[in-house]
Amino acid sequence: MRKKKNDIDPVDFSQIQELISKQKFGEAINKLNKIKASDKNNAEVQALLEHLKKIVEYQNKDIFSSTNLNMDPWLE
Repeated sequence: MRKKKNDIDPVDFSQIQELISKQKFGEAINKLNKIKASDKNNAEVQALLEHLKKIVEYQNKDIFSSTNLNMDPWLE
């Protein structure tokens, strides 16, 4: 089987999948950034990077934030 130009190396891809399954998204993003540095036109890497960055963004949002600054939600 011949590797296409825009494909991720199967070894790298399996390592990235393992990191994602362990929810080590930062490490997976770092690996993808290294791949992207050597192949800037890789659409598969770009799409996976965007997906992981969205996951990390949503994880980091404060679910307890409130615009009601006059009332403490814990003392209702």
